[in-house]
Amino acid sequence: MPTYPVSLVLQDRAALVVGGGAVATRKVEGLLAAEAAVTVIAPEVTDALRALVDAGRCAWRAKAYDADDLRGTDIVFVATDDEDVNARAYRDASEAHLMVNVADRPELCTFFLPSVLRRGKLSIAVSTEGASPLTARRLRKELEERIPGGFEAYLDLLAAWRPRAIAALPDEAARYRFWQQATDGRVQRLVQAADEEAAEHLLEELLEGERTACATLL
Repeated sequence: MPTYPVSLVLQDRAALVVGGGAVATRKVEGLLAAEAAVTVIAPEVTDALRALVDAGRCAWRAKAYDADDLRGTDIVFVATDDEDVNARAYRDASEAHLMVNVADRPELCTFFLPSVLRRGKLSIAVSTEGASPLTARRLRKELEERIPGGFEAYLDLLAAWRPRAIAALPDEAARYRFWQQATDGRVQRLVQAADEEAAEHLLEELLEGERTACATLL
């Protein structure tokens, strides 16, 4: 089936994880990184999960799954060794119109989890739509090795300049031209060389150049 790639904002959203093993632990860790409100349903959990529960990072209901656990939930992740539980949780979540992902069972998913590379504001997601998660992880690793050092600082700099560009260049076409030049590699190379002062100066020149061009046209 064709998919529609998105990045979900899960901050404070209720995420249910059915299962308490190693796979479920990884799901919980990823959800906590997104600042979701996580509840785990499992008779037993890993030591790592128990540590998260003890630290108040997530909730744990030490019980077998049933459909009532879905109440108040926004998104569901299932990772158990019991195929009957996996199928039942998928069916219940689907009937409740909830997004659900069952680990290693692409036919029991309404969304797939990509392998994600994060570097500050940069996120690169690689997905095989459930066909081969290991291949996705290997491709992500290859991409990670190609991202140059200093990229986080480069994106932080561009983010800081965005409101300045909007204020100085109300014309959309002028802003586009500015960002074309700002992202052509020159600023990035200066940041990589740890010369942020020169990078700032170059951005100022580019912005002033577009501002002057707009004034001339008027």
